[in-house]
Amino acid sequence: MNSSAPKPRVFLRTLGCPKNEVDGSVLERNLRLAGCEIVDTPEAADVEIVNTCGFIEATKVESLDAIWEAVDRKASGDNGRKVIVTGCLAQRYGKQLSEQIDQVDAVIGFDRPDLVLKAMQSPTKGAGACWVEKPGSVYREDQLAVIWDDAMAVPMSAYIKIADGCDNACRFCAIPLIRGRMRSRSMQSITSEVRNLVSRGTKEVILVAQDTTSWGVDLEGEEDLADLLRGINGIEGEFWIRLMYAHPAIITDRHIEALAECEKSVPYVDMPLQHITNRMLDVMNRHTTRERTQARIDQLRAAKPNMALRTTFIIGHPGETEADFEELLEFAGANAFDRMGAFPYSEEEGTPSARMERAVPESVTRERIERLMEAYDEWSADLSVDKVETIVPCLLERRNGNEWEGRTIFDAPEIDGNVVVNSSVTQPGIYPVRLTDAMGIDFRGELASTHTQTASTAAQPVAGESV
Repeated sequence: MNSSAPKPRVFLRTLGCPKNEVDGSVLERNLRLAGCEIVDTPEAADVEIVNTCGFIEATKVESLDAIWEAVDRKASGDNGRKVIVTGCLAQRYGKQLSEQIDQVDAVIGFDRPDLVLKAMQSPTKGAGACWVEKPGSVYREDQLAVIWDDAMAVPMSAYIKIADGCDNACRFCAIPLIRGRMRSRSMQSITSEVRNLVSRGTKEVILVAQDTTSWGVDLEGEEDLADLLRGINGIEGEFWIRLMYAHPAIITDRHIEALAECEKSVPYVDMPLQHITNRMLDVMNRHTTRERTQARIDQLRAAKPNMALRTTFIIGHPGETEADFEELLEFAGANAFDRMGAFPYSEEEGTPSARMERAVPESVTRERIERLMEAYDEWSADLSVDKVETIVPCLLERRNGNEWEGRTIFDAPEIDGNVVVNSSVTQPGIYPVRLTDAMGIDFRGELASTHTQTASTAAQPVAGESV
């Protein structure tokens, strides 16, 4: 941008999943490097960017609401104000958004921060306002591998997107229609970002993608997720590695062996199962069976002491019978997942599932979810009580008066439990904490040592656990 011109003030609102949060973070870094000032409120901005989600119907509605709010602020404010829409909803419905909400200055796909910058510099909206193109065949290292510079505050816990797109073709999922084919980020790019973050204070890196277990399948050579885990584990520093979105049909013996061997890999894996009866797994095109899934669960739990597993289930998919649900309920209880979510089936335009008949009534879907989550509340409470009076590593992230708030090694940010510790430690970091009380999946605790520890000394492995 013109160095003599005043810095554009930009408000960036990101909606949706952690993968989209990474996109928002990358976009923000590109904006800062281009000389923009990122502001905390939309009222203070010259440009408002809405980074949308379009995964399911509820997120589409949330994104549209955010766009209209931005348009309303533009209408009541400065004539020079701009509204730019990007992200998944823009990628999938770019032309419709541009035509139906003509107050939007530009609609841009999900991995083009360069086009966002171009739109900011364009004088007015014109015929080219919809700048959405088909996802490329390779990961866009030129735009998306932006290292954090000294002016950017690094997070204690950072999401690292290792790939984009998906080749699994689950029949209910619109991600391939939005994000395209699987594209792995290079190992060098990933490890460079992790090294940069850890050197500046990040204590947890969370590996995310639509399917993390497929990382490397499209790259030259024979590197896979096991090699990536070992490469990150070899980076100097004290930090956790957390794996999200592992596909039960694709996770391999090599992956599990690497998780077990890497001392920085936490005893936690997020593996969305979606369903469990062989009939429904076939209907959903999940490429696995109940028996193979159970074998992987058993392997993972044997890989590390106290391995915590998170999963999610889709309830009410077309064709799901009461017998299917009862089998899922029995399976979930028998495996007593440490963390679990259940979501109603969302009919997504263009997916094979949307063309199926015998959709489960919403009332039945809601009743099944309630039954499943009630059962989860019971067994998760028992699992939490079992952890009381044990010492576990915790990432203390925020001070609140005389207390610190954070998470145990068994909890991912935003979706899992929290821990509150009454402690006089002076800086955030990884500390051994004795859990003294359980409240559902949340805990209270106390520092396990009698003396105040630094983040460095406290980040050593606790007996019986791995960090």
